[in-house]
Amino acid sequence: MTFKAPKILAFILGIFVSGFLVYGQTEESAKILAQTGPGVIQLVVYGKDKQEIAKGSAFAIADKIAVTSYHLISQAASCTGFNIKQKEIDIKGVVAVNKALDLALVQFSGKVTPLAFGGGEDLAVGKKLSVIGVNEAGEFTVYEGKIQSLFDFGDGLKVVEPAITVPETCSGGVALGETGTVIGVFQILERRLRFIAPAAAVSAMSKTAKPTAFKNWQAEDYLGTLEAAWLTGRIYAWTGEAYSAQKGLEKVAKAQPNNIEAWTLLAKVYDGQRDYQNAVGAFKKITELDPNREEAFFGMGQIYVRMQKSAEAVAALEKALSLNPNHKEAIFAVGTAYEDAREFQKAGDAYEKYLTFKPENAWQAFQRLGMARLNANQFEAAAAALAEAFKIQSRDQNIGYNLAQAYQKAGKLAEAEDVFKKLAELSPEGAVNYYSAILKMYGDAQKPDKAVEAAKKVVELKPNDELAWINLGNMHLQMQKYPEAIEAFKKAIVIRPTYDLGHIQLGACLYNLKRYAEAIESFKKVVEIDSNSATGWLYIGISNMQLKKFEAALEPLKRTVAIQPENANAWYNLGICYLNLKDKYSAQDVVKKLQAIDPAKAKQLQGYIK
Repeated sequence: MTFKAPKILAFILGIFVSGFLVYGQTEESAKILAQTGPGVIQLVVYGKDKQEIAKGSAFAIADKIAVTSYHLISQAASCTGFNIKQKEIDIKGVVAVNKALDLALVQFSGKVTPLAFGGGEDLAVGKKLSVIGVNEAGEFTVYEGKIQSLFDFGDGLKVVEPAITVPETCSGGVALGETGTVIGVFQILERRLRFIAPAAAVSAMSKTAKPTAFKNWQAEDYLGTLEAAWLTGRIYAWTGEAYSAQKGLEKVAKAQPNNIEAWTLLAKVYDGQRDYQNAVGAFKKITELDPNREEAFFGMGQIYVRMQKSAEAVAALEKALSLNPNHKEAIFAVGTAYEDAREFQKAGDAYEKYLTFKPENAWQAFQRLGMARLNANQFEAAAAALAEAFKIQSRDQNIGYNLAQAYQKAGKLAEAEDVFKKLAELSPEGAVNYYSAILKMYGDAQKPDKAVEAAKKVVELKPNDELAWINLGNMHLQMQKYPEAIEAFKKAIVIRPTYDLGHIQLGACLYNLKRYAEAIESFKKVVEIDSNSATGWLYIGISNMQLKKFEAALEPLKRTVAIQPENANAWYNLGICYLNLKDKYSAQDVVKKLQAIDPAKAKQLQGYIK
């Protein structure tokens, strides 16, 4: 099948108008095409059977010399071209090849204007770029995009990752920078692999060598070569296409086992795919090839951290630090490894050293330092570090909570309270939890006068929560403020009448106020709710004893010891009750029971019997 050039319309309006169509182009694109298009060539490549095997683009860089993608012509038996006016261009043969960047220089005859290369002023991330090539219909077209990334290819060459949408037939086309200068050759090796080979690499290729005619050309499938595998593997790795990168890099590493760069990229690719076992293997290979390569030990250590192999991580990272004691990332990483190994002192020391470098992410290091010191029970040091982290990340509730915990464990309860209150302001929806933490903190510290204010705040936030009222009542009870405690416990009972704890605490207050008859009624409610409540039966008994109602006390006390046979206080009070009922025989039996449970109480009761 032979290629037929698309028809071009021309109009004669007193002067000749260039015979090409520009579809959907902006005014700026049309200007670019008018200036650059005369240097661009449409390529049609044929195989040995004269069947079309590829279409693409090229552009002239010198008299009779054009550059294109090598993979387009690597299997060519013949090739033809067309300029922007659809005049046929004779592509005579191959002048030079750069397989490392998929570049080829070809000799041609025909009318095509060479394009001059610019400097490097347009090579910057975010800058605009344009690509001029042919589309699937053979139309010369301008495509607009921007530079997304720049990669160091070695020897001072920068490969561009473009952000642009173009058809595959643009491979070999010219890439222009923001100022309109030629920055390189647009390449499409695979559907997702698009890059711009640098103009400097093209300039370095020999343009004076005798061309090899296609009839004498040794055809090869470039995409199957080691050079293509190395090129695609690197660019895929640089652009984060780990799966695609792996295929090419593994091919290179197998063929060139001493290629450190290949193993380095492979290690990162494996890591990106969470293939940690192979990543470690790649890093080990690097360290075998170069035992002084600190980055390999650092990378290996990071992988071991992710694998939760803390001993191996520490060993690798310490080796990296022996090669470079000021490798700050390795210092931070070894701190993490020591934390995982629960060697908190060493972890904290590493984080402290890391902070001497004044890193940008200092708050993270202060946080990790604080947690390491907290876990090492160095509470004041933990609080100092976490306070620094909280200064920087003042809305981070996790840091704030751990800071409050550190203050609390350091005995700085007022400071802990201030932090908890700050957290309550930051998170109104979680405020009740923070005030509950203050309540518990002061409760554990036996400071009910401080706890009561937090308890009041919890009640304010959760007025229909019976436990909130119970806690408030308990704080009043501890301060022997029985009327206030009674009111709180009554609130809890109103909210939940079957809440036995509310009745127990109310009964305790009434008992302490010597309102024994009322206390009995409260404890009767307890045993109605839970007939096996030893506390309820005990206090019914001893309240009756306080009222000198020993016969009424007897059965509740018997119920108590039946439920809790090891309750020495219940047995003792039962013995006293028997004595008051003139039943020394039964009291003596109680003494025998107590001798096995609490000899001191047994002796005391025996003294009353005599």
